[in-house]
Amino acid sequence: MDFKKEFFKYFQFWPWIMVSLILCVGAAFYYIKTASPTYQTSALINIDKKQEENAKINTFSKESVEKKEVDLNDEIILVTSNDFLSKVVNSLQLNINYFEKGYIQNKSINDVPFVINTTVSNDLLPEIGYDVKIVKEGFLISNPVAEKSYLIRGHSTSQAFEGLPFTIQLTSKAKQNLSYYLSKEYVVNIEPTASAIKNLKSGLSVNTSESQNTNLLLTHEGTNPERSRKILDELIVLLDKNIVYNKQKLFNNTVLYLNQRIAVFSKEKDSIESVKENYLQNNDILVLDKYIVDKTNVKNLKKESSMLNERQISLTKFAINDIRRTSSTSALGTGYNLEAPTVNQLLLNYNASILESELILQRAQKNNPTYLNLVVQLKMQKQAILNTLDGYLNFLNQNNAANRSEQNVANSEAKSIPTKDRVLGNINNNIDLKEVTYLALLQKREEAILNGAVLESNLKTINPSQTNYSAIFPQPKSFMIGAFMFGLLLPLGIKYLNLQLDTKIHNEEDIQKLFSHIPFLGIIPKVDDSEKLDNTATSRSMIAEATRTLFSNISYLLPKKKEQKGNVLLFCSSIQGEGKSFCAFHSAVTISNLNKKVLLIGADLRNPQLHDYFNIEKSNFGLSNFLSNKSDDWKEFLVKNTNFSENLDTLFSGEIPPNPTQLLTNTNFELLIEEAKDLYDFIIIDSAPVQMVSDTLNFSYLADVTVFVMRYDYTDKSALFQLNNFIKKEQLKNVGIVINGVIMKNEYNYGANYSYQYQEKEIKKPWFKKSLS
Repeated sequence: MDFKKEFFKYFQFWPWIMVSLILCVGAAFYYIKTASPTYQTSALINIDKKQEENAKINTFSKESVEKKEVDLNDEIILVTSNDFLSKVVNSLQLNINYFEKGYIQNKSINDVPFVINTTVSNDLLPEIGYDVKIVKEGFLISNPVAEKSYLIRGHSTSQAFEGLPFTIQLTSKAKQNLSYYLSKEYVVNIEPTASAIKNLKSGLSVNTSESQNTNLLLTHEGTNPERSRKILDELIVLLDKNIVYNKQKLFNNTVLYLNQRIAVFSKEKDSIESVKENYLQNNDILVLDKYIVDKTNVKNLKKESSMLNERQISLTKFAINDIRRTSSTSALGTGYNLEAPTVNQLLLNYNASILESELILQRAQKNNPTYLNLVVQLKMQKQAILNTLDGYLNFLNQNNAANRSEQNVANSEAKSIPTKDRVLGNINNNIDLKEVTYLALLQKREEAILNGAVLESNLKTINPSQTNYSAIFPQPKSFMIGAFMFGLLLPLGIKYLNLQLDTKIHNEEDIQKLFSHIPFLGIIPKVDDSEKLDNTATSRSMIAEATRTLFSNISYLLPKKKEQKGNVLLFCSSIQGEGKSFCAFHSAVTISNLNKKVLLIGADLRNPQLHDYFNIEKSNFGLSNFLSNKSDDWKEFLVKNTNFSENLDTLFSGEIPPNPTQLLTNTNFELLIEEAKDLYDFIIIDSAPVQMVSDTLNFSYLADVTVFVMRYDYTDKSALFQLNNFIKKEQLKNVGIVINGVIMKNEYNYGANYSYQYQEKEIKKPWFKKSLS
């Protein structure tokens, strides 16, 4: 990128840039001096929410409460809520704004010489501004929107005036110095509460402090610092009252809830104790531990008794069998360990009888009657013993059945001990839980009552509302820099957009960017009508120099020929009005002034223009007459010996024919060109536009060089694509481009100078030398 070229492309518009800079910087400076600056007012408060947490009913430990993260989101939502802000609006009457009238902008003021009192609800106030002027008679109030004026007589009246939603009266201070306020005008803006809340929200910001999340930063931006401080102070006061109110509400609700829960828990505790009492009574339990011991002892005793009884049964059965096996003359054993005294006594008696029988038998024979009686008696005693043992065995069997039944009952009661213990444990646990909760509720109620006795807000003001008097808007330095940059970039941006949206041809670069293979032959400057025909051999005009340069560049495109014949130059364009006739005419004049024989042919049979340069009638005979009649000699139609050059002959287009395409495609035109090559050094053809008609394309093959004329800031770049298509299809050959109508001082003042002025410039002398001369 050529930065120098790009710089000068925009620098040429420096007057507009300077005008833009002066206007923007001047407007910014005036705005800074007249506008009401916006200041930022801030206040920092701390809200310790741990006090509230301790006052709440918590089933968690204090340690868990302390670890719980505390934030102020609820307070932020509260402060920015419409209901909360409406209290601020109504308290400070923010729906009424007072201004001192200015030329450009009204200035907000605090010291107002009058008081406004609304006569309708703040929610029903219209959103409108009134101009207020203090006059000797009273107040002159006007409504610019409705174009109505009201004259309220008297300065102390408090009566409502029809058509106005407020009453007005002077303050005591203004009454003392009324003349001071007579020349001043004021503006009173009133608005409903909803609009006032919206405006208040737009300037209010509530955020937690970055250093500590329990600190709340309140900021308000406005043009009236005193009013901003009042707003923040009122917000803090209302928030403090709200915190106290919430604490009071929390205290009442807590005590009420605790009383309800204490009553409920008292009933539940009594009910559970009744259940325990009934359960103990139904299960014959006085003390569970003693009950367990007793039931365990009973079980053991029943088991031991059953074992002893079974042992006696076994011993009894053994004794019966042993006695039955023993002979009637043998003594019976007494070591059966039976717990039957009767049986033991019978055994002793039986053995005594056996001993007595043995003594008798020693003294007498077996047939001794005494001995026989004794033997009979022994049998009877033995049978009695057996009968007694059978009875004792039956008794033991009955006891054994009873013992088993009692043992089963004892075992069942012993097995039910864990169940009863679990049931009583659950009952006792419920009782303990109710007692612990009951005691906790009692303790919380005492704490709540104590806290309620000394209710205070946990809000502390760390930094009261303060205003930073460095205006946040407009900031003079940044505002002036912004205005300077805007004034600088505005014309440059407009020019940049203009260049980006511009699709017209301006210079060689526009052509080379798209199609670098098409040669650029030069430019033809835009000239005034007085200079239009100034193209003689000795002329030093811009048009003469430009056409000489054009011919020099065309010479490099001319093909080398073996035969000494004239060269054919075809001048054409894409559309009408691009100046192909102008370029063809001046090129013909320039070449003829170089001692070359030149034939200028007007081949644009539809809209001929060459006759204007020679001041002849368009209806004069010319090319169309020759092409339509082969018997005519085209040389008879030539115009010679013009004022421009003796070497220039011109064949005008002639009468406009009805069929120009058919005439140009017959052999007469080609024969004319071939014959003219032997007579002239250069044949210059002024043809029709190629985009509009096909006339030129029908004979373009006859040209040695095709000069395609494009007009500065007129020809669209799309014509280049069409020209490239003609070249690819070989409909136009050996093509070069020339740009016509270039404004030299705008387009080429930073590049090469195409106009040469040979006149000596007058040397300017300094003013002091002029005076000496």
